Amino acid sequence: MCAWTMLADSDLSPVYILPLILCALVMCYLQVRHTLRDWRKLGKCQKVIQHRPRGGGYGGVAVSSDGLLAVTDDGNKCIHLFRIDGALVRSIGKGMLGRALSGITFDLKGNVWVADTGSNKVLKLSQDGRLVQTIDHAGSKSDHFNHPTGVSVSPEGLVYICDRDNHRVTVHDEEGMFLFAFGSKGSGPGCFDVPWDVTFGSDGLVYVTDRWNSRVCVWSKEGSFQRDFTTKYAPAYIAATGDNHLLITSLGSYTVMVCTLGGQLIHEFGGRGSDPGKFNRPFEICVDDSGAVYVADSRNKRVQVF
Repeated sequence: MCAWTMLADSDLSPVYILPLILCALVMCYLQVRHTLRDWRKLGKCQKVIQHRPRGGGYGGVAVSSDGLLAVTDDGNKCIHLFRIDGALVRSIGKGMLGRALSGITFDLKGNVWVADTGSNKVLKLSQDGRLVQTIDHAGSKSDHFNHPTGVSVSPEGLVYICDRDNHRVTVHDEEGMFLFAFGSKGSGPGCFDVPWDVTFGSDGLVYVTDRWNSRVCVWSKEGSFQRDFTTKYAPAYIAATGDNHLLITSLGSYTVMVCTLGGQLIHEFGGRGSDPGKFNRPFEICVDDSGAVYVADSRNKRVQVF
């Protein structure tokens, strides 16, 4: 409102006013698209999304830019696609996927990438269920994945995979071609002991959960180690918000940690249970453009929305 009042009261010529109006409209759009939240108040479940046919845990969850939710279902060996209101659109991947499914993400074209951990591969599927690509190795065909878990697509369209038991992150182009890898086994700077998941911060850096070192490691997108910080609990899955925060699940503590990009813990919520707001093994977590948070509550076989 202040911007419009200033323009109305100004004596600027129309040549200058039009660009200012366009700028103000863009700012309004961004504010709506990236709603700021008080992350210290996160914890009240707003909605539960669940597909009731007999199945296993919900491990992976991802949300697309156009409001489609992808959820892995171990028991049915498939991926459910939901609308944000919880309505099931379709299930894909049956006959292609194994039982131990982990991280999932959408790429810039709307394809779904999923880590089939038990089968040591990552698959790319179209939203109508066609198998588009399979990746099972890094630099050479003999350099096999060893239980990949997290998969995420950068703003530039590159695919980052946490090759868990090889203690590294591999980077691929949108067609799955291997580009480079970073990390090795250890506890020192630039090392991992079971890297679990990966996300991209609002600062342009790459954040990787280093599970058994109980920390998050920070890298450049080109694979240059920057820093790390310790987490209160052993971290599993991680999501970045648009306003410089990280949301991190912990399997052992049944909680979600909220941290700044610098690693300061500002809030945690959850705890073990089946009531809304409680978890039985919280797995992957994601946040949409409105600021809504989705947590795959694995053994409760549901997704909770906060």
